Amino acid sequence: MDDAQRSEILKGMSMIQKVAKFFVLIGEDATVKIFQFLPLNIVEDISTEITRISSIDKETSLAILSEFHLFAKSKSFISSGGYDYAKDILYKSLGKAEADEVLAKLSRMQLAAQSFSYLDAINPKQLCDFIKDESPHTIAVILSHMEPAGAADVLMILDEDIKVKVTMQMATIKDVSPDIVRTISVILEKKLESLLSSIVDVGGVKVVADMLNRLGPKSQDILKNINGVDTGLATKIKENMFVFEDLLELETEYVMKILQNVDTGDVAIAMKNATAEDMEKITSAMSQRASDRFNEEFEMLNKVKIKDIELAQRKMLEAAQKLMESGAIERDMDE
Repeated sequence: MDDAQRSEILKGMSMIQKVAKFFVLIGEDATVKIFQFLPLNIVEDISTEITRISSIDKETSLAILSEFHLFAKSKSFISSGGYDYAKDILYKSLGKAEADEVLAKLSRMQLAAQSFSYLDAINPKQLCDFIKDESPHTIAVILSHMEPAGAADVLMILDEDIKVKVTMQMATIKDVSPDIVRTISVILEKKLESLLSSIVDVGGVKVVADMLNRLGPKSQDILKNINGVDTGLATKIKENMFVFEDLLELETEYVMKILQNVDTGDVAIAMKNATAEDMEKITSAMSQRASDRFNEEFEMLNKVKIKDIELAQRKMLEAAQKLMESGAIERDMDE
C-alpha cells in the first residue's frame, strides 16, 4: 500500500481514532501493556473511542498498520544512525573485507525481518491456528523472524510435541536462503489475508471492559472519569467487567475450578484482608487437605502490601477468565 492510498483511506480520521483502531488490531494483551505507561487521561480517551468502534474493514486495517509501521521504522532509522553510520563503524573496527561480509549478512537479515513485519499485528492465538499444521522447520523459520516476545507467545500455544520439535529446529537452524524466506512469507501473508478481511465486530464496550479488567485499581479511576462524561457508557462497561467481588459470588464448584489453577500461596495473599464471610466462600470450595495447606500459608503471612494483594487477586481473576473463555465455568450476567 503506497502513501497516496493510505492517505486517502485515512482521510478525515483523527489521530485518536487511528490510535484506538490500532490498539484493537494489536489485541488486548499488547494494549494493556502499553496502557500501563500512558497517562490516565490518554487511556480514558482511547478507551472511550474504542467503545465507539463497531468494525474495521481490511483496507482500513492495512492502512492503519502501515502508517504505524512507517512511524516505527522512521524512528528506528533515526535513532540507529542509518546504514552509512553502521558501515562507517564496521569499516573502522573490522576492516573492509570482514565489514562487507557482516553488512551483507545484516542486509539479508533485515530483508527477512521486513518480510515478516506484518506478523507483529497478528494475535498469537490466531497466528498459531494458521501455522500449526506447517512443518516444524517452516514454523521455526517464521518464529525466528519475529520479535522474541511474540515468538514465545506463539510457541507456548503450540501442541507439546510440535513445540519441542520447533524449539529444536530454532536452536539448530542456520542461514536460510532469502528466496525461501520470501516464499514462506508470501504464502503466509496470503493465508492471513482472510484473517484481516474477516475483522468484524471489534472494539465496543466488551473490549474496553476486558482491558480494564486487566488494569487493576487504575481501572476504577478511568471508570470514574468516564462516568463523569457519559454515565450510561460507564454503566455498560461496568456491567461487562468481571472483578474480584464477582469471583467470590460464583457457584462453589466454579470457585473450586479456579482454585485448582492458582498457587495456594497466591490465594492466601489475595485473601489477606478478606472478611470472614468471603474467607468462608473460598475455604468451602477447598478439600480438607487444600484448606489445611491454605491456612498454613495464610498464618505465615505478615504484613502484605496492597499492590501484592491486588496482584494475587489479578492472578485468580485471570484463571477465572481463562476458564470462562474455555466454557469450563459460566457467569450469570443477571447477578
